[in-house]
Amino acid sequence: MELDRRHFIGGSAAAILAAAGTAGLVGCTSSSGQTSSNPETSSETSSNASPHSWESTPDPIPEDEITETVDTEVVVIGAGIAGLTCAHSAAMNGAQVILVEKMEEFSARGHDNGVVGSAYQKNQGIEADIPRMRQDYLQLTTYKTNINLWNVWASHSGEAMDYYAERMNEEGVTEFSMAASTHMDSDNVAVREYPTGIDFGVTQVTDDGENIQHRFLRFVEQWAKDEGAEFRYSTKAERLIRDEDGPVTGVICSTENGYVKINASKGVVLATGDISGNDDMLKTFAPIALSCEDKLYTPFGGNEGDGINLACWVGGAPQKTNAAIMALPSAKAKGGPLASDGILGWLGVNMNGERYFAENSGGPSICFATMQQPEAKGYSIFDGKYEEKILVQAPDGKNRSGIDYLGDLYGVSEGFEGLQDWMDKGKEDGTFFEAETLDELATTLGIDPETLKSTVDEYNALCEKGVDEAYGKPGQYLTTVDTPPFYASKIKAAVLVVPFGVNVNSHSQVCDADDKAIENLYAIGNVQGNFFTDSYPMLFPGISHGRALTFGWVLGKALAEGKLI
Repeated sequence: MELDRRHFIGGSAAAILAAAGTAGLVGCTSSSGQTSSNPETSSETSSNASPHSWESTPDPIPEDEITETVDTEVVVIGAGIAGLTCAHSAAMNGAQVILVEKMEEFSARGHDNGVVGSAYQKNQGIEADIPRMRQDYLQLTTYKTNINLWNVWASHSGEAMDYYAERMNEEGVTEFSMAASTHMDSDNVAVREYPTGIDFGVTQVTDDGENIQHRFLRFVEQWAKDEGAEFRYSTKAERLIRDEDGPVTGVICSTENGYVKINASKGVVLATGDISGNDDMLKTFAPIALSCEDKLYTPFGGNEGDGINLACWVGGAPQKTNAAIMALPSAKAKGGPLASDGILGWLGVNMNGERYFAENSGGPSICFATMQQPEAKGYSIFDGKYEEKILVQAPDGKNRSGIDYLGDLYGVSEGFEGLQDWMDKGKEDGTFFEAETLDELATTLGIDPETLKSTVDEYNALCEKGVDEAYGKPGQYLTTVDTPPFYASKIKAAVLVVPFGVNVNSHSQVCDADDKAIENLYAIGNVQGNFFTDSYPMLFPGISHGRALTFGWVLGKALAEGKLI
């Protein structure tokens, strides 16, 4: 059956609600019946429609175009870590489960899973200081988040990890790893990192070339199927089903064979990911992210804010807090080699030739500082003695998480063998520059030479003092720029993920703008709002995966038992 586009985008549209809450926050329509949204086609709505996909209600899908109707208890929309663990947990606790996913397979990325209180951590002698961690999080987020959601993660992430660690052991994966804690005694909460991120392996890629997180989720998918969960890929959720102000009772999906209606007696779970693939949502909720040159969150086309659209069309609302952009400045983001990225602290300048931040800051902080500069550009400036100056900044060759810096990012062995290849490649890519004089380097970059030389002189004076009176960078990272040749390495910010979702309460129930819960509708993972704010918290490495794992685990069990988490 050929799908008719007019049924995806209808002529009726609700009024645009006024902006509310945080800056740029736009309300959703309050509607009833079958509702949905398609970001790619929202511009084709009728002339009286609002400009945003989540604010204009499409026409209902005619019942005579539904070719299949299925009854189940739980429907999970989205096959990432949150959706897969939720489907597995619900099925293993006795619920009938159908998971639908618009892509051809599940998605996996990254590696570490942020948890506290797991047996693995306790065996390493790590006892989580939950009160201190909570206070740090409240301080860092300035009390903008729903701390009860954080408490769910803190209370249950350990048990979720223990279960899956045991299952992975049964599959022959017995070696795990965890980044060391750093700066734990620092007075600056912005640079503290707790030992929360656990990997299901000791390297990020297996000997067979499979990403370890993909391997983990491949097992979870199979375990869910073994428990009776049904998976339907290439099946896109188009409308949630809700009668007026009643509960959500199911979802209508599109497939290559037509529409399928899936009735869910116990609940529908949104696990559709972040908004990094939707430029309209980024412009509205996270505009600074658009200044990044690259997006790293794959699969492309999979994270387009579908869950926000689906929820808003049945009366839900966007989260109350700001978007938590996660951006990275490194060779992996296709920047120049040896650029400042939270490990090295070379002199950083903008296109005006001016210094603008403490260059040893954490990766996301460097990105946010750079994204605000003219042309959203920055360069790390260093000199011909970079080899000995690297060892001053990072004597053990490791970053703040204990990872081999040169080896991990560049595959460079002792003695810097292989680094020249990276530099040559950077010159070809236009991300790395070399010159015999600062005048020549500045001209190549399009920066005023006199300004750059003045900035270098001021910076060298601070280095000689051993005190950064401008930005407070520690003395260890104050290395002069005075020996030819001179280098400039582009600081390239790339978006990893933009967690921004729907308004939820402490039970992860989707709520309207007045915080009234919509019965039988839930959101987990990066479409679960109110958990993060402003920026991704480096306090707890892996917490994005960790909260997805935890909420999938606890919500699946709660739905099977007919309870709230």
